[in-house]
Amino acid sequence: MSSGDRTPQTFAAAIEHKERRYQSYPGSNYVLPSDAAEKERLALQHNLLLHVLENRLIIPNVVIEPEDHILESGAGSGTWLLDIFKAVPGSVVIHGLDIEPGLLPKGDPAVLSRGNVQFDIGSITSLPADWDSKFRLVHQRLLIAALRREEWERGIAEMFRVLTPGGWVQLEELGEWTAGPETAKFTALANSVAKAKDLVIDCALLIPDMLRRAGFANVTIEQKLIPLGSQGGRLAVDARNNWMGAFRGMKTPVLKAGGLGHVSSEAEYDSMMDAMEKEMEEMPTAEMQYYVFYAQKPLV
Repeated sequence: MSSGDRTPQTFAAAIEHKERRYQSYPGSNYVLPSDAAEKERLALQHNLLLHVLENRLIIPNVVIEPEDHILESGAGSGTWLLDIFKAVPGSVVIHGLDIEPGLLPKGDPAVLSRGNVQFDIGSITSLPADWDSKFRLVHQRLLIAALRREEWERGIAEMFRVLTPGGWVQLEELGEWTAGPETAKFTALANSVAKAKDLVIDCALLIPDMLRRAGFANVTIEQKLIPLGSQGGRLAVDARNNWMGAFRGMKTPVLKAGGLGHVSSEAEYDSMMDAMEKEMEEMPTAEMQYYVFYAQKPLV
C-alpha cells in the first residue's frame, strides 16, 4: 500500500465478537491486545528474535558505562529490558516507556532487586523536557502496529533529543511476509487496517531516511529472513506461532471497523487465520523480513 494514501473510507457497522483487552491510551492507534495471552506471546517473540539476532541484545558497537542511562520505548512486558540487566553494569539506570501500564514488569523480582529501574507511561512522541541528552542507548522494537507517519517522524526526533552526543538508537521492525494466496489475502487486510488507522505498514522502508532527516549519522541496516515454513525447523514453528498470535490479535480492531471489506463475521476472520497458518506450515519458502536499524547521534 502507499502509506501516504489517506482517502476516506466507509465500512459496515461493527461486527459482534468475543473481545480481548486492549490499551486505552488517549489518541493511540495500537491494534494489538494487552492481556495475559499477549504477555505470553511477547515472551515467545523476544526469545525468537534473540535467536534470530544471534543472542545480541545491543547491536551497535556502543560501550555502556556505569553512569549511563538506557531507554526502552514500547517496553511492553519488559522482555528486552529484563534481559539487558545481565548485559550492562548494575549501576546503569534502565527506563521503560509504554502507553500501557498493565504489562510493565514493575513487580518482577529482578526489577525490585536492581532498584534503578524506572517506568513511565507515555509515548515516544512526547518525552519529558528534562530528558535532553540523557540516554546512551534508546531501543524500540515493533511499533509498526502503533505509530502514524507523523508520529514516526516526531518519535525519531525525540530519540535524537534525549540521546547523549555519541549515543545510539536501535530500532527493530518487520518488513514483508510471504507465503501464498491465503497469506496474500491477509496482507490485503493488513493494508486496509493500516490505511484506516493511518499506520505505516512499510515503515521499514522509510526509517533510514527518517533517521537521517532527524540528524543521525552512521545509519546502518541489518536484514534477517525468518523462516515460517515446513523446512525451517523449530525456529519456523516459533516464528509462525508468534506472528499468527499477533495477526489473530488484530481481530477486534478489524471487526469493530466492520471487517474493512475483507470479512463479515468473527468466524470468517478466524477461518482466514486458520487458512493462512496452514499455508505457512505447508509452504517451504514461507518467510518474513526482519530489520534492525541503528544510528548514532553526532558528538557535535
